[in-house]
Amino acid sequence: MSGIAYDSTRFFAACLGKALENAGIEVTWFDFRRQTMKDLEALCGQSFDAVIDYNSKLPGAVLDDGTPFLNHIQAPFYNYILDHPVYHHANLSVLLESYHVICIDDDHNKYISKWYPHIKSVHTLSVGAAKAENAVKSEQHRKEGILFPATYLNPRDYYELITALPDSMQKYTKAVLDCLLSDMHCTFEAAAMQVYKEYDTGMAFPVFAQSNFLADVYVRALYRERVLEAAAKSGLPVRIFGEKYQESSIGEFSNVTVLPQMSYRDSLSAIAESAFVLNVMPWFKSGIHDRVLNAMYNGAVSITDSSSMMDTCFTPQQDYIAYSLDRIEALPDLLNTYVPDEDFRAQTAARAFAKVQTFTFAKQAEYIRTIL
Repeated sequence: MSGIAYDSTRFFAACLGKALENAGIEVTWFDFRRQTMKDLEALCGQSFDAVIDYNSKLPGAVLDDGTPFLNHIQAPFYNYILDHPVYHHANLSVLLESYHVICIDDDHNKYISKWYPHIKSVHTLSVGAAKAENAVKSEQHRKEGILFPATYLNPRDYYELITALPDSMQKYTKAVLDCLLSDMHCTFEAAAMQVYKEYDTGMAFPVFAQSNFLADVYVRALYRERVLEAAAKSGLPVRIFGEKYQESSIGEFSNVTVLPQMSYRDSLSAIAESAFVLNVMPWFKSGIHDRVLNAMYNGAVSITDSSSMMDTCFTPQQDYIAYSLDRIEALPDLLNTYVPDEDFRAQTAARAFAKVQTFTFAKQAEYIRTIL
């Protein structure tokens, strides 16, 4: 498998594989970083209970005769996708003999089930919560203030990409973007469908949605920036780990410390050292980002916008600090109400830690055993 986002997919695979082994399942590992195409082809003809890969490009791999490589392994294939399905359209479209998908948002599940009918099953399963290798010695050792361990996304760069599109494509992307900006609860696929119905493009809807993915990227970047600026305006200490913050004005706040990017594994240690961890959902309206679950599992209080899955599993202002994208201007006062309250922090972290036990990689492994 390949690695993305600070080697996160490789980390997830290692955690899930270990959890499956602990559950008594034999695991065969394959890593393109260490192995070759010849090693991959040697798997042809072998039999497994399942092949699992994250954000996989394996569906596009073909043998010399043009047939999909995965059809030559006797096993159902599970593509565990971590983003909106539009980013994986090409690989989701491949007609494999036994294609299954795991995704992290119920809306993504419905989207795949509707538009990719050749996929035999679709499952929603949040990425497992993981423990930092070096936990804090005591709660008193947690660093004050708020941590945001993620890269800066410059919305102006993405808007320039939109305006550089041919006029015909730009018209659709801007229309999708207008739908998203007018309703914080609108999913990307709902916005794309609204525009698709308005114009006769001649394209199949999944192709149309994929061609307008920049609207999704832009709106996510825009609201990540707005939330970060609001958190900085609270005056509370804010630490940020990630790339490209030199392109942002966020570092100009005296209460903000910008530190270099780190690996996913190291980010867990930073989370475990922190009292509060800020999250901005990547426009997931029916899912939970692993940053939220990792904060809870490592004893920190998560600060995040919500989703229907969050509402089902956790209670706002009791298990986490909830803010609304509709009222970002209220975030500084919200933070100053809850962050300095040590009793609130301890009680909230304890409640969340108890509930997040159902989201661990061990629980993931249990679930995966039931679907194989």
